[in-house]
Amino acid sequence: MLVALEAFHRFFRNSRRKLAAETFPTLSSRYRIPVPESDSEIQQVSVKVSTMPEVSEELWQMLEDEDEDEHEFEMPLLRDDLVPPNSFLSLGVVPWETVEFLRGNAQFYQSAELEINPAGDGLPVVMIQTSHPKAKTMIQDLKEAGGVKAICFNPGEDPFQDEQYDLGILQAENKELYLFGEFNEGDPVHQEARKKWEERCQLTKGWCGLIIAKGLMGASRGQPQFKDMIALFEVRWLPAKDLGIGPLQLMPMF
Repeated sequence: MLVALEAFHRFFRNSRRKLAAETFPTLSSRYRIPVPESDSEIQQVSVKVSTMPEVSEELWQMLEDEDEDEHEFEMPLLRDDLVPPNSFLSLGVVPWETVEFLRGNAQFYQSAELEINPAGDGLPVVMIQTSHPKAKTMIQDLKEAGGVKAICFNPGEDPFQDEQYDLGILQAENKELYLFGEFNEGDPVHQEARKKWEERCQLTKGWCGLIIAKGLMGASRGQPQFKDMIALFEVRWLPAKDLGIGPLQLMPMF
């Protein structure tokens, strides 16, 4: 190792200017590197160092091909900066009378592309309740993303804690993905709520809603009233297989 490092050091020191050129040159040099022996004698080892332009070109081409593949199959980033910390999340249903009221009275309303058939006991929704200023910021962020396209639950795992999760994901029209909730896969309450929610989505032919509400710190915390519901997004329910990103794994960031 010492001989190799010393040979490379001499080669780069002597060839620095030539290697700084735009083209990778064909260079070759030979050095005699001293190697101390245990009996204090010095042995000289002859080392030849050469560039390999052909191999360099192949490696460079491989890097370019990888960059093209990554660009072609680039996965959208899963963002977690949309929903404010300590927000109240719920998965449930709102009666069709409430949906009709919100369509005409909410501060912001994103209508479905097609008319939703009012089947079942109401529209399946994800409710996110936070403070009024933060709710307005959420709505503005989603408007700038082109609106909400779909809601999906995708599998996720924490390999360090050996835990499995349902990840609640909002897909924006600009294809960005926003994490709105992490639900323990083993939680029977969540599993039952999700089962009923997906059954209702099937009744509405795949339509559901996102409601953003204010009043997190008030008396209506967890049970927002009509006046607290300031935005309704009518969106598609997207099965995890259709989202196409596969199971997500928590990775440490250093």
